[in-house]
Amino acid sequence: MKRLGVLWLVVFISLAGFGITTIPFPFVAESMGASDFWKTFGGAGVFSLFQLVATPIWGRASDAYGRKPILVLSSAGTVLAFLWLAYAPTLESLLIARAFGGAMSGNLAAAFAYATDVTENKDRAKGLGIVASAFGVGFAVGPPLGGFLSTLDVVPSMYWPGLASAGLSAIAFLGTVFLLPESLPQALRKPFGKSKEPPPVEGEAAAPKVTPWQAFRGNPVLMGLVGASLIVAVAGGAMQSVFQFWGRDLFNYSLRDIGLHFMAFALLSAIGQAGLIGPLTRRFGEKHVAVASIIGVTVGLALFAVAQNDAMVWIAISLFGLANGLFLPAISSLVSFESDPRSRGTVMGMFNASSSAGRIVGPALSGPIYFKLGPAAPFILSALLTAVGAVLLSRAHDKPPS
Repeated sequence: MKRLGVLWLVVFISLAGFGITTIPFPFVAESMGASDFWKTFGGAGVFSLFQLVATPIWGRASDAYGRKPILVLSSAGTVLAFLWLAYAPTLESLLIARAFGGAMSGNLAAAFAYATDVTENKDRAKGLGIVASAFGVGFAVGPPLGGFLSTLDVVPSMYWPGLASAGLSAIAFLGTVFLLPESLPQALRKPFGKSKEPPPVEGEAAAPKVTPWQAFRGNPVLMGLVGASLIVAVAGGAMQSVFQFWGRDLFNYSLRDIGLHFMAFALLSAIGQAGLIGPLTRRFGEKHVAVASIIGVTVGLALFAVAQNDAMVWIAISLFGLANGLFLPAISSLVSFESDPRSRGTVMGMFNASSSAGRIVGPALSGPIYFKLGPAAPFILSALLTAVGAVLLSRAHDKPPS
């Protein structure tokens, strides 16, 4: 448990640092002359893009060299990335620092691999759940801190948020170096150039290799589920990347106000993922929960589009956060039901990639739409998309097809 605790700290700090710097980033980019596109994509979009690219690389490297060297290297890189953000003098430098930070955050693959190394099969889900909880807690703690720290200067600045995030990351670095032993024995490592798959047992046929296209071909239900996941991720990415401008322009929210709204969003998402999803799926089934949650996401987005006062904003973000938290675990189960056990790893990889792609596409679209078509436009478009997602879910099965 001690090792999982240190690992939890590493993941928590990664998400807390991201949350701290996410709040002021759009306004700082705006003050540096960013275009409508870069105001929203430059923070969350750039970070998510480089995280997506780096994650499988870090994961494979941890199989070859061990978990600890990768966690140490990426933690050190995260410290540098946040210091870079704090002192970035130009927009270009700010964007490169964000890209570098996203690449360093790809160490999450090594973190989850570490958790599987140090837990027995019967405790595997519990161990992964402990590490995964750091996501919700980190993103709940980070935004209010970012909102406070970014207003210590006369104008919004990355200076104090960047330094605070670097300090937290330095703690994680030291914890990894001194408190986290290696979890992957030398005998189990897989150097580059060698197959990651174990050799087939003598007398048994090797499992056929399945490409992503083969796994999805002829299964429109599975394709619909992945499409729905992509749509909800686009909507979530759009909302989170444009909320700062929307709140400032329509309700005169300060960065501290925005940080509190993001904290509520993260906490309610965590409640949905950790506390409600089990009882609800046992009572109603995964399909009904997934459909209800995507309807909740749609209604939440529609409320953002028509919000006239602070109370409506709180209702919208609460509904959106809770529904968003319920959606991912429910649809993950549905995807596993629809996939062949022989290709389930491939399918789940594509499913996770669709969510990552949505967190890139959403910020890329939201800025130009917001500034050219008006404050309600990103939310209206996202609500229409998620309504389509609900239709895509309609053919899913509540349990594995017999």
